Amino acid sequence: MLLYVWEKFQSISFFKKLFLYFLVLCIIPILIITQTLYSQGKTTIQTSTTDFIQLYVSQLNTTLNNYILQIDYTSRSIFSDYNMIAYLQGESVYSTGERIENNLLISRQLLRFYDQLPYVESVQIISKEGKQYSTGNINAITDYKLLLEQKWFQEILKANGELVITPYYGKTTLKEKEFDVFTAGRLIKDQQGKMAGVILFELSSASLITMDNRLFDIRDQYQSQILVYNKYDELLFDISPEYGAADQSIIKRPAELDNSILSITDRSSATGINVAVFVPVKNLYKQLEHYKSLSILITLLVLVIIIPASIWISYQITKPIQRLIFNMKHVEQGYYRPILGSQHSDELGTLTKHYNQMIVQIKHLIEDVLASKIKHNEARFLALQNQINPHWLNNTLESIRMEAQLNKAPTVAKMIQTLGKLFQIALNKSNRKNQIRHEMEYIDTYIALQNIRFDNRFHLHVELDEQLLDIQIPRIIFQPLIENSIIHGFLRHDRHYHIYINGSIGVDSCTISIRDDGEGMTEEELAFIRTSVHIRSAEEESTHSLGLKNVVERLQLHYGEALAFHIDSSPGIGTNIMISFPVNPI
Repeated sequence: MLLYVWEKFQSISFFKKLFLYFLVLCIIPILIITQTLYSQGKTTIQTSTTDFIQLYVSQLNTTLNNYILQIDYTSRSIFSDYNMIAYLQGESVYSTGERIENNLLISRQLLRFYDQLPYVESVQIISKEGKQYSTGNINAITDYKLLLEQKWFQEILKANGELVITPYYGKTTLKEKEFDVFTAGRLIKDQQGKMAGVILFELSSASLITMDNRLFDIRDQYQSQILVYNKYDELLFDISPEYGAADQSIIKRPAELDNSILSITDRSSATGINVAVFVPVKNLYKQLEHYKSLSILITLLVLVIIIPASIWISYQITKPIQRLIFNMKHVEQGYYRPILGSQHSDELGTLTKHYNQMIVQIKHLIEDVLASKIKHNEARFLALQNQINPHWLNNTLESIRMEAQLNKAPTVAKMIQTLGKLFQIALNKSNRKNQIRHEMEYIDTYIALQNIRFDNRFHLHVELDEQLLDIQIPRIIFQPLIENSIIHGFLRHDRHYHIYINGSIGVDSCTISIRDDGEGMTEEELAFIRTSVHIRSAEEESTHSLGLKNVVERLQLHYGEALAFHIDSSPGIGTNIMISFPVNPI
């Protein structure tokens, strides 16, 4: 799969590769930085939050521990009141007056406890015989037999006088609100260790949680749960939005927690009280998630800037390469043009500079070869001219014409006269400058000779500006094109053919078109002709030195890149050759 993706990547354009490189190089650092900051932020937040909560949990545990120790120390004072202990062991043996007096003493003692311990909701003493004495906000009178069946009460009886913190065992109504209630109690014994009764301090979470209001901030900020356990890990109360209402069936112990919950605990070594805070991890990172969303938004905005910038930079880098490729394709078609306007001083600029030097050298070499080839053809043409004595040829043809005239053969005489004129123009060795009017004269003679052969089937139509006739041009340029039309375009012998020569002159250049209504060419034939004409080669294409390719090469040598030579053709319609060249040759 990776190999396939890599191969696909290798096949895309250099522009797209460069764009992807820029995009990846810009995005990866942003993603790495964002992820690194996010990870460090999570670690920092968790550490600082843990330390922050641990501090308040420790303070709460210290406060609760000190308060429980205060209850422990305060409740021990009852052991020094031997008369009260003796009364609690056997109330029924006392007289009515003595019971009233002792009940009053017990009530005073309960009030002292209640005043000394401000967070206690009620204080209750239960005698050995089950009689109950209480004071405070909670009506704690209950059935003694039912009380003996309670597990928490049984633990107090078994504690041998030690203070016992009982777990949550129910709710009580106080000031029209419900609160969790738990008890701190101990067994009252005489000097011999015999049971005299039980003292109970009723506590509610409403009283204890007001000892540190900062717990509410922790609870509300992180949507956390704050639980308080005794030394047996039995729930005393939890701080919930309703000040309690704890259901132990849904309370998770530390062993049951997973990674989605952060647990912070603090246990007192003196009383065994354990304060635990359970914070959902996702609530810790709410603010961080906001920053993460903000960073994603910033990344997208950066992308909006980076993508156009990457496209622009990639285009600026690949533009010289694309221009170089474009010019190389022109070289394949035979157009050797250097790249203009390159001002880069980098590697691409150096490459363009060497490319221009190479094109100039190749162009000069090809022009030298073409010049050599044309000179060779002209030398052959001159050699052919020199082999024929023009005066002797003219005299001979004139003698033949006179003989034909005397023998009453005017057609033969006219043919010989036309042929002589054609030879006279072609073999002219004078140094006169060749003009378009001379080319037209040569074409008229050539068409006249062809019409003698083919029963006047060819009709020449010439429309040229008068100024155009005086323009200088290489010799025998148009006749090979007319000859190609006759040989390759006029294949049927049952019709007449027309050749149209039109031309106009501009400020710096002139244009001449040669059009026929012959058989035309197919697209394949036309493509082959166009390619063969524009491909420059030093090899001989054919034995016809004055053929179409030779004409184009001679014109290119004479006019250079200012020459425009174009061929169009359609089957059954004909062929059109358009030649455009400067008024003044190079």
